[in-house]
Formats: sequence, C-alpha cells, structure tokens
Amino acid sequence: MCRQVVPILMFLQRTRMHIRNDCRQKDNRHWQHQLIHHNILTLGYGAWNGYLQRGRGLLVCDVVDPILPSIDWQVDFVSFNQMFIPQVQVAGYLGELQLEQTVVAGVESAIATYNPAQAIVLLIHGNQELEINLLQNLAISPVDCAKQVRRRWEEFQPQANDLRVKF
Repeated sequence: MCRQVVPILMFLQRTRMHIRNDCRQKDNRHWQHQLIHHNILTLGYGAWNGYLQRGRGLLVCDVVDPILPSIDWQVDFVSFNQMFIPQVQVAGYLGELQLEQTVVAGVESAIATYNPAQAIVLLIHGNQELEINLLQNLAISPVDCAKQVRRRWEEFQPQANDLRVKF
C-alpha cells in the first residue's frame, strides 16, 4: 500500500519531543506504521465519518494493547479505540496532552489545509508514545475506506466496538 506519511511530531514518554520531516513509508519496523498499514480501512472509515459529522479534525487512535517486539502483524490483533476531535476542539485536546504551542499550531495548520476526502490527520497513542501524522496520497482514500467498511460490515464485526468512533 503506497502512501506518504508526513510525521507532524513524535512525542515519546512525555519527556522528549522530536519534530520529524522525513518520510518513513518504507520503514516497516516502526509499529505505528504497521498499525496504520493493517488498519487503514477502519482508520479511513473513522476519519471520513468524523469529517461528515463534525467537519475537519483529528482522528485519535488510542491503542489498548501493549505493542510487544514479538508481535506478528499478520496474525495478532491489536485493540484500539478511535475518537474524532473536531477542528475547534483540537487545541484544547492537544493542550491536555501538554504539547508545546508550536506543535499545536503545526497540527492546527495541517488540519486547516488537508483534503479530508484524500488524507487523514492521525494521532496514535500507545506504548507510552504519542505520534501525529498527516497521511496523504493514500492507496485507498478515506471515502473509499468508509464505503468498503459499510459494504463488508460483517467482516468488521469483531472490531465493532472500535468502529463506533466517538464524536
């Protein structure tokens, strides 16, 4: 699946923050990349439905399970919850995470300019790590993700709780 991942920020263990400009689309060892790759349909579904109901915003993916080095992404299921934060509430939400104002401004800028039909602004929180990415040039658009999930709803039923995106 070819996509461009533009890391807006990576926040590790709430002590070190790295602003990243490199594209890690071929780094399959990075667990956040693997999570996105193996869950793009549900993430796109959540992002598109959030946009339709609340406008532009940030899709938050809160990973419930610990990501162990031994994880087999082809077999193991990783539980996560999704929440869509509308644009007008993003600054407050990111402020609660104690992110620097410059980072909040960068995220707000990405949200103001991304194309919701073709891209996703995604925050992933898990393993005591926080990462925010702009996913663009996706092989499957958020619109098409939502269509596929709706058409194949039965396949996603084991994950039904995860698909009920909080708005």
